[in-house]
Amino acid sequence: MLRGFFTFLLLALFTATASAKLYRWVDETGRVQYSDKPPSITPSSGISELNKSGMVKTTPVPVISKEAQDQKLQEQAQQKEQQRKDRALLQSFSRPEEIDIIRDRRIGMIQSATIANTMRLQTATQRKERIEKQMSRLNKNNRPIPADLDAEYALAKKELLDINADNKSKLNDIEIVKAKAEEDKKRLLELKSPAPK
Repeated sequence: MLRGFFTFLLLALFTATASAKLYRWVDETGRVQYSDKPPSITPSSGISELNKSGMVKTTPVPVISKEAQDQKLQEQAQQKEQQRKDRALLQSFSRPEEIDIIRDRRIGMIQSATIANTMRLQTATQRKERIEKQMSRLNKNNRPIPADLDAEYALAKKELLDINADNKSKLNDIEIVKAKAEEDKKRLLELKSPAPK
């Protein structure tokens, strides 16, 4: 009876030892750690599970940081966007010269707006000069400048500033259109050229 109990106890201990898991990981200081329990905080290198011979049973999957995950998602989104742009480019153009035609059309539209601005600039300059003459006459005669004339002068100056700023912005738009066209032509040629073997 006693012998049977010891046999049962030995079998129970052997079974418990055989089924016990062993884990291996590298801690934050770079030291290898072993334990029958995994660490409470998963290390960045991951955790290996060992078999009873001490060999790696499961290879650890490295833990990816939130920053690395965000960067990977951003890269995937950029890749998808580039693929979408490439499809649109191939569907819209068959030759680089077609891109030049669209570029010139867009530049022409912007230049039309700058011509309209030139006419506005001329009118606003004449109005400002007329107001300045009125103000000069009033100053010579030692008369006060009416508030409405002063306000009109401020508006004329602001209009000139706005027109000049808009012209500058439109010149910048023309450079952007040119740069985009060159970029699209280069990409179209890359997509059309046969893949290296």
